[in-house]
Amino acid sequence: MSILEKIRNRSGLAIVVVGGALALFVISDALQSNSSIFGGSQSTGVGVIDGEEIGVKAFEAKVTENTELTRQQMGPDAPMDQNTIDMVREQTWSQMVMEGIMDGEYEDLGVKVTNEELIDMFVGDNIHPQVKQSFTNPQTGIFDKSMVVSNLKQINEKGDADAKKRLHDFETYLLKDALTKKYYGLIRKGVYATSLEAKSLYTNRSKTVDVDAVALNYFSIPDSSITAEESDLKAYMNKNMKKYAEKENSRKLDFLMFDAVASTTDTAAAEKWVTDQLVQFATATNDTLYIDANSDVKFDPTAKPRSGYPEEIAGRLFRDSVGAIIGPIFSEGKYNIYKIIGTKQDSVYQMRASHILFKTENGDTMGTVKKANEVMAQIKGGADFSAMAAQYGTDGTAQRGGDLGWFSEGQMVKEFNNAVLAGKKGDMLVLKTQFGVHILKITEDKSKKLVCAGVLSHAIQPSEATTSTAYNAASQFVANCNNAEAFEKLIADQKLIKRTAEFVRENDKQLGGVTEAREAVRWAFNAKKGDISEVFSINDKFIVAVLTAVREKGNADFETVKARVEADYRKEKKAEQLLEKATSALTGANNIQDVAAKLQLSITPITGQSFDNNNIAYIGPDNVMVGTLFGTKATGKITGPLKGDNAVYIYAINKVTEAPVITDFSIFKNEVQTQLSQRIEYATFETLKELKKVQDNRHKFY
Repeated sequence: MSILEKIRNRSGLAIVVVGGALALFVISDALQSNSSIFGGSQSTGVGVIDGEEIGVKAFEAKVTENTELTRQQMGPDAPMDQNTIDMVREQTWSQMVMEGIMDGEYEDLGVKVTNEELIDMFVGDNIHPQVKQSFTNPQTGIFDKSMVVSNLKQINEKGDADAKKRLHDFETYLLKDALTKKYYGLIRKGVYATSLEAKSLYTNRSKTVDVDAVALNYFSIPDSSITAEESDLKAYMNKNMKKYAEKENSRKLDFLMFDAVASTTDTAAAEKWVTDQLVQFATATNDTLYIDANSDVKFDPTAKPRSGYPEEIAGRLFRDSVGAIIGPIFSEGKYNIYKIIGTKQDSVYQMRASHILFKTENGDTMGTVKKANEVMAQIKGGADFSAMAAQYGTDGTAQRGGDLGWFSEGQMVKEFNNAVLAGKKGDMLVLKTQFGVHILKITEDKSKKLVCAGVLSHAIQPSEATTSTAYNAASQFVANCNNAEAFEKLIADQKLIKRTAEFVRENDKQLGGVTEAREAVRWAFNAKKGDISEVFSINDKFIVAVLTAVREKGNADFETVKARVEADYRKEKKAEQLLEKATSALTGANNIQDVAAKLQLSITPITGQSFDNNNIAYIGPDNVMVGTLFGTKATGKITGPLKGDNAVYIYAINKVTEAPVITDFSIFKNEVQTQLSQRIEYATFETLKELKKVQDNRHKFY
């Protein structure tokens, strides 16, 4: 393969992969929505990076370029569906963010890649993995450097403009990859795990405390006993505003889905169509053209083994003559008519068998063989093979009566493969393999036959009349309600099913599991709370929505966070009651047993508790309690009450076991260093996005 073809196959790498393979961390939730680093903007472009606006035309031009590169990679016949277009648009945004931030960083730091380094990546001592992959012989696994040299020379001397551009794009990819590695390499060199951090990690895991505690759980007080007035909740929220601030812009919608489901009339029409086609398909002289013109699915000329066809028709396909019609078969909402177009012989056999696998335990192969022979004797005596497989089988096939389905010669382990290959339908034997002992039953004769079958497929689709009925129902619903209250009343009156999309983000394309709902999402971010939407058409569905909550980054809408506020408020009030109760129990108590007796609670023994583990036995995670335990120096002393995450505690530390003395903390130092290194690229880039004030406004246009 020439380098022209190899670079053509990887031409997308130079552009699309720069935003992907070079910077996977760019494609994150933060880029798919207005996350905490994205603020509001009056920008009229698709985004802003370091104060520079990205215009719609410039962005679309880059999307068009990347779409063409993707098309070249996928092949001219590959469909460019909406998901692919969305993927390219996402990668383009990632690429532009990467370049908009990192190009300036490279320049400011003087990070460069020389021509000598670029040559080294192609033909030197440090071959880039993509170059090596392109010029490694798949048969020998050997990389041929001379082939790289000759093909580069061919392009530079005789290649056309298109080939030279693809080479330039590939070089650009290598350069940016090298720049990225150098940049983060510099940062990694500046990140260092100290001996103090290593020692702290070791101590936090190894030092333990033994504690006797009396825990007054918050759940011991029923929620219903706490009165939560709205004014109290609002005051509590205002006092803890930072806790409830939204991290990103999002919306909440309630919506109805009017589905254009095929009617009985539509089903009858589909049945008539299929019946009419039976004769015409049977007499068609050009099956390829006939299928392409009349079927929902284009003609597939591939000759397939039995496993390539549905079980219910495979038998006839491999038994009947060329030209035979089989069907119609109804499955998954569509009718299929099969016509045998032709047959051929494969180079390997297709085989089918069932088995019962007995796994050998404790090396007792002889005992396992004996058990298998006993079960086979029962089968030969009349016992049902499938039932025996379900009872004795030890692998996944036991659930389907031991059936292995059709498989190719050489697919199974040698002993199993050879036994099936040598036998005939109905044969049964016991054999050993690396997996255990099998009772093998050959259920079909082996065959090399392949069949090419034309499939005339016709799905039962809602008619135009059915679709109009669903659309009219949705339109009538919109016409009869102009606010959220009317929306709810109509749902109740008409006994409709309401759905909810809780946290819808600006760049989302789904709505509560409904795909391709981008227009509804865009509407939500341009509407006001309580607005009723127009009717959105999504495939054969029609959606009507009401905007029930507007969440803006940095703000806390009371109605939106009310449930959280109420839960926290009740917890706070419970803690106050339990603190008072615990304080009373401490009065006059000489030890933890006295406290437990007064409170009529048992003592919770906490043994071997480390700082590194925030889970307290019998209680659950409690950072406050664990942190306080390791900040308490006194032992044998009643301490408390302490308001924790899950309970109010009174406790006494019985024993503190210091971490054993060691002198070599290198293992822990390496662990800290590894943890820091793993976070370098993501954390650095997130920080840079915040510093460069990246704004993602794509939701306004797409």
